[in-house]
Amino acid sequence: MALGWVYIILIFEQTVASGTFVAGKWALMEFPPLTLAFIRVIIAGSGLFLVHRLWPGRKRIERRDWPTFALIGFLAVVVNQAFFLYGLRLTTPTHAAIIYGATPVFVFLLAIPMIGERPSWLKFIGVVVTFGGVAVIVAGEAHAWSGQAWLGDLLILVATLAWALCTVLGKPLVSKYGGVHVTAITLILGALFFMPIGLATWNHFQPSVVSLKGWSSLLYMAIGTSVVAYTLWFWALGRMEATKVAVFNNLQPVVTAFLSLWLLNEAIGVRLIAGGMLVIFGVILTERG
Repeated sequence: MALGWVYIILIFEQTVASGTFVAGKWALMEFPPLTLAFIRVIIAGSGLFLVHRLWPGRKRIERRDWPTFALIGFLAVVVNQAFFLYGLRLTTPTHAAIIYGATPVFVFLLAIPMIGERPSWLKFIGVVVTFGGVAVIVAGEAHAWSGQAWLGDLLILVATLAWALCTVLGKPLVSKYGGVHVTAITLILGALFFMPIGLATWNHFQPSVVSLKGWSSLLYMAIGTSVVAYTLWFWALGRMEATKVAVFNNLQPVVTAFLSLWLLNEAIGVRLIAGGMLVIFGVILTERG
């Protein structure tokens, strides 16, 4: 497939992923965070199990790769989901997306020593420029880094670190087994790891009080994000360097901000526009690096 199509698919993937921050905020108004994560991964894991069984080209997993699959599943589901949802409960969707914009920096720093990705000055400058665009947006946020909001930002940062590590660890597996199968196996394992936590919190949940909006938001996160976006993310990892894929994460603050303006009436200003332009410019530099 031509590289241009990979870019288009990644932009689509980032648009879907950006909607997660708004959908998650809506869902957290009606679901406890751990219960929301539990139902989400059960639905996603079940869907990906069917995809995995029906998708052509499935390969037998070598014994030596199972520990890496298990680690990615634990990081992607138990760590990433739990910290993301607790953090999102305390902060705004735009701010959460901005912090996720740090993903390329962490991937860039991890990919060189862990998987031997080739560094280049243009790639380094591109990552710095995209992160600078995120910093410009952060500087203009009316939302303060204090109290519960500060704690939410910190939890989101932990989730971001977990996702960056998943991206780097998943790169060799994707090249070997394919993006669809890596996504399916890691999410299924992650769902199994999360099951004891989810079952322990189930007694405090009342499904009958959740509205149609709450259930729709949950389904968007489970199917749109965990099945569609995750699969496309790992699929792209099989066709591009990890840093180049990760830099697309910097589109999330821009897309999420506009979605938040439209759906949540969050404010938007000149800094967001300027930061968004820097983000796009940085993506272009990194892809050329």
